[in-house]
Amino acid sequence: MRPSITIVIPEPYLPLDEYCRRTGTKYETAKNLIEYGKLPIKPKGTQKKALIEINMAALTIQALSECDISLNA
Repeated sequence: MRPSITIVIPEPYLPLDEYCRRTGTKYETAKNLIEYGKLPIKPKGTQKKALIEINMAALTIQALSECDISLNA
C-alpha cells in the first residue's frame, strides 16, 4: 500500500509584490519570468485590472511533478 500525503495550499494566488517579498525575488526578475512563461499567473480575464497574481497551486504541482513520485491532483 502506498502512503498518501495531503498538501494544502493556503493561498492559491499571491499578488506579485507579496510573492517577491516571500521568495526574495526581485520584482523585475519576476516580471521577466512571467513574460517568458516561467512563472504562472492567474488568467488575465479573472484578475483585477493591473493586478498580477502568481498561481501558487500551479507552482506547487510543477515542483511536485519534477520529483520521482506519483502525483494525483
